[in-house]
Amino acid sequence: MGVLTGKIALITGSTGGIGKAIAEGYAAAGATVWIHGRRQEEGAALAQRLGGHFIKADLSRPDDVDALADALLAQETRLDVLVNNAGVEIIMPLEALNLAHLDLIWQVNVRAPFHLTHRLLPLLRQSSGASIINITSIHDTMPYPHNAAYSASKAALAMFTKTIAVELAPHGIRVNNFAPGAVETEINRDVIHEIGAEKFREWIPLGRVAQSEEMIGPAVFLASEAASYVTGTTLYADGAYLQNLVRYRP
Repeated sequence: MGVLTGKIALITGSTGGIGKAIAEGYAAAGATVWIHGRRQEEGAALAQRLGGHFIKADLSRPDDVDALADALLAQETRLDVLVNNAGVEIIMPLEALNLAHLDLIWQVNVRAPFHLTHRLLPLLRQSSGASIINITSIHDTMPYPHNAAYSASKAALAMFTKTIAVELAPHGIRVNNFAPGAVETEINRDVIHEIGAEKFREWIPLGRVAQSEEMIGPAVFLASEAASYVTGTTLYADGAYLQNLVRYRP
């Protein structure tokens, strides 16, 4: 560990799930972490435990995005790692389209990363090698029936990554997608169990759903100098889930 010593990192949506695991992993690797979320008590406690900071903000509200950025701009002289992790997923078949839900998904999953990254550019440019990591999903390329809004938002975020990777390369800022597959968190644990662990064993070549802690290593890699020539790409951590249509076996 220690590969992120001295780095300053902001992880949005980090009071639980994958975001929390990444924040814990970054702190263990030596980074100073900024925790973000909507739950004051959990966020403040986590930040205290990790020796970091907490900012409460609702990313569905543009004013809160600005407040989050303003807090960083007021207290830091640079930002080395930005992880746009916060996201909303609402299962919604087309025949049951709810425009308010669609707007919420788009606001949090797409507009907020655009907005926040733009606002934090001054700090990212002050880093000697900043890394922006956008948490997408295997559904940035793989369709998910009844979940077009979420899947489309992740596809949009993935293209945002590729485009700004080209724009920001002259500034030495790397931008990558980190796309998890099926990961068990406190939010989706009941859904995974309802679908059935045996189905995931069949669908995923590694034969199981991942745990949040297994997302730490890839996230640390993308943030570290070990990935100094990695930009504009997607790192999938899915147990080969995307290859689940391969039917031939040796």
